[in-house]
Amino acid sequence: MDPSSLPSDTVQWWTAVRRQLRFYLRTWRFVGLLIFVMVVTTAFTALSIYYGDSGASANSYLYGVINSLPTFGIIIGAFIGGDAIAMDFGSGTGYFMLVLPVRRVVLLLGRYAAAFLASFALILVYYAYAIAGASWFYGLGGLPWLDVAESIGLAALFALAVLATAFLFSAFFRSPAISIVVTILVLFLAFTILDGAIAVTGVEPFFSLPYSGGVLALVFQSAPHHVISSVASGRARITIHTWNPYIWEGVVIMLVYLGVGLGLSSALYQYKESKG
Repeated sequence: MDPSSLPSDTVQWWTAVRRQLRFYLRTWRFVGLLIFVMVVTTAFTALSIYYGDSGASANSYLYGVINSLPTFGIIIGAFIGGDAIAMDFGSGTGYFMLVLPVRRVVLLLGRYAAAFLASFALILVYYAYAIAGASWFYGLGGLPWLDVAESIGLAALFALAVLATAFLFSAFFRSPAISIVVTILVLFLAFTILDGAIAVTGVEPFFSLPYSGGVLALVFQSAPHHVISSVASGRARITIHTWNPYIWEGVVIMLVYLGVGLGLSSALYQYKESKG
């Protein structure tokens, strides 16, 4: 086949984006996650309206709501991108996909773009509910729109970093289900346990992607970078270290996860053998 007769990389990339988006809709994955986000945010907003806002400003309300967004972002990213590469290995369908005259890196970047569009759409739904709740108490004119825009921009970067990490885990496995489960266990459960364990050591969790996600809420309400407290445990007292990332620090952590995750997943996807 004459290479000049093939579609350009841009056309092939866009085809991969469209096919992956249709895959999310056809498998009801996007719809299921959308329902999940809407149910949780609707319940939180309804409870806030019923009991009233205990904060003093729109910033404090938004801080309380967005503070939980990194957890949802990790869950969304794991389900959207956790099997993006694994689906091509260990199955006949994947074998026929990879023998097509399209560069693997183009296919991967197309799927990555589609995963980001799907994930970011769900994140925007979360922000829509947060803004609706804040405007109920303080009106649209009382909202810190510049802070909202900054938080959304940081959320986009966080989604890119989570997806790059999910793609990396996906490149190590041939089972899509195992890939998704491992991504959730590492990014959510393992990091949560690790962050809690090192809270007594005084070491800042600068290596933690969920830790960097704290900046999404910190743009609305500043918090001390390092807080030391103590709790009683029997006759002894345990010193607890609580850390809040600087905005620049959170951005750097996300960029590292984005670059390393996407770079390694691209390399693994390029050279891994499909067994159909």
